[in-house]
Amino acid sequence: MTENQELKIKNLLKKYNAILLHSMRLAIAEDFISLVLLNKEDAEIELEDLSENRNEYYTYILKEFMKHNSSSVLDELKEMEDPIAELKRNFLKVTKKNIS
Repeated sequence: MTENQELKIKNLLKKYNAILLHSMRLAIAEDFISLVLLNKEDAEIELEDLSENRNEYYTYILKEFMKHNSSSVLDELKEMEDPIAELKRNFLKVTKKNIS
């Protein structure tokens, strides 16, 4: 990625951060409910009470999820290979094959 592309992405992430955070909060909370419903041994949780104040519930779930995962997500990001570098290597392999 070029510096200009990185800057544009950073600015767009700032612009859409609130929407993305809300989307992530909803997705995690909904997946959590689905998992609880699918695993009957976890069904003792009183889900009807949770639905009374959804925003509070969604925020709590996201906070707890991030407590358990923020360091592992950051570790994974550190280890992730640049996808552009991989594309370049594959392109060079194909190009060399075609030239030979």
